[in-house]
Amino acid sequence: GSSVVADTTMESNNMFDNPADGLFGGFDREVDGIVGGHPVDDFVLKGTTNSSEGEDYDAATNALEEDNDIQFAKRARLRHHAINDSNRKKYLQKKMKKKKNKKRKDKGGRDGPPRRPGSAPSGRPPRRPRPNRPPSRPASTTSSRPPDRNSSPCVSHDMYDSIDSDIAAIKDSMNDSRDRAHFLGGIVRLAAHDFLDFDRRARDRMGPDGCFDPNHSSNGGLETIWCRDCVLRRLYVNKYSRISRADFWIAAANAVIRQTSIDGALDLRDTFSWGRRDRDHCRGSGERLPEASGCDEVEEVFLRNMGLDWGEAVALLGAHTLGRGDNRFSGHGGTWVGSDKEAEVFDNQYYKELFTNAWRPRKMGGARQDWTTGRGHDNERVMLNTDMCLFYDTENSSPCCSRTDLFKENGQSRCEANADRQCSVIGSDHPRWEAAQAVRKFLGGSSANDNNWHFYEAFTLAWFKATLNGRTHLKPIMNEC
Repeated sequence: GSSVVADTTMESNNMFDNPADGLFGGFDREVDGIVGGHPVDDFVLKGTTNSSEGEDYDAATNALEEDNDIQFAKRARLRHHAINDSNRKKYLQKKMKKKKNKKRKDKGGRDGPPRRPGSAPSGRPPRRPRPNRPPSRPASTTSSRPPDRNSSPCVSHDMYDSIDSDIAAIKDSMNDSRDRAHFLGGIVRLAAHDFLDFDRRARDRMGPDGCFDPNHSSNGGLETIWCRDCVLRRLYVNKYSRISRADFWIAAANAVIRQTSIDGALDLRDTFSWGRRDRDHCRGSGERLPEASGCDEVEEVFLRNMGLDWGEAVALLGAHTLGRGDNRFSGHGGTWVGSDKEAEVFDNQYYKELFTNAWRPRKMGGARQDWTTGRGHDNERVMLNTDMCLFYDTENSSPCCSRTDLFKENGQSRCEANADRQCSVIGSDHPRWEAAQAVRKFLGGSSANDNNWHFYEAFTLAWFKATLNGRTHLKPIMNEC
């Protein structure tokens, strides 16, 4: 475009500014050369009386004029189009510039936020735009400031494996099985209580954000897992503080589940993504956790708030197979399985215990009412209302006993005072029929056995959904950071 304009302008200055000089002046200057493509000697230019020669002279003059007129017209058209193209380009550039400036004003950019009509300018000079940083370079590597703990810069396979190894080392350093069960179950509970406050219907949806309310009764005991001097927090601060707490808690829980599953079969590595952002305050999060009162709480939290189905809720509650309850914290003491040693194994034992034992209510009428077995007092056992209601219609048949057909060695019923009232098993016409079917499935089939495949498969999907709830732009584990 610009070269065309320059060329035509030069031609105009030499030839077209004075048409007379361009046509006839040029003719006079060329009398010793060529005129209109003919040698000058062929024509008598002055003082001729020969008519034919005069006609040839007129013809030559007319031909030259026509030729120069055509060239003039062509060059004029070229110059016209070039000028139009140049003007059009300048117009579009000006229009785009106005559009960009308008966008900046709408977003509060260089020219500041939009001002109210009649208000005075702030007087601040326009801010210079920040230079773009390479997307592959985390902000913490280009600044002397401490790393931003609100989000994870990267989690590599090496880091993920390192977290797994460190959790195993802490576990192996504990000599008491009760302490190990409390530690292992506590890590899974910490991660779970972080994502169980998610509410897809709320304005502040919360979810896995590295935050829990230590003062809420539902989180009782977590202060022994995550505190200033707790071994898990020291591990995070000293070695993994470059990633968010939310990512670390989930990775640590994944490590526990893999290590305690049968033959390490439940490896949740493929479900893990990083990039969750932490928050330091989450007021009201404890109110969203399920109380131990019954399945209306399970339905509210797992189904309505989190968007899971009954089968996925039953799978997540199977994590009660790890760890134990403590009367000092929750008011519910005991293990969900047979012993503290069994409470170090992540398998389907929770469902087998629910199905095969004689569970009877205790602390009736109180806020901490739960269920226990009649197996003596060498190891306290517990099931919560939120556990029993997955398979039994406890709302319409309690107080009752889950297995009135079981007896002690002395012939007495294991149900003790509730021996005459059998808890109703949920039937196909019950709203929680899907939950009861999931319990039967996770038992291992038609009867209780050691087949964990159905439970592991369902838990993997439910854990994947729960840990991703409300989080976008998460990234898979990287080969290297």
